[in-house]
Amino acid sequence: MKAMRKLLAYTFAWIAAITAGHLYLNVNWAVLMNDRLPLSKRKLNVAYIPVT
Repeated sequence: MKAMRKLLAYTFAWIAAITAGHLYLNVNWAVLMNDRLPLSKRKLNVAYIPVT
């Protein structure tokens, strides 16, 4: 049973590390936090799909 707990702990730690890395590298936090800024400091973020 102890080995199973250790495996689950390592699995959870691995998933947490991958998730934290993804959030750090791939999420534009400035865009997400834009709604919390005062109206005078907000920016209009327009997304587009490049067409080739």
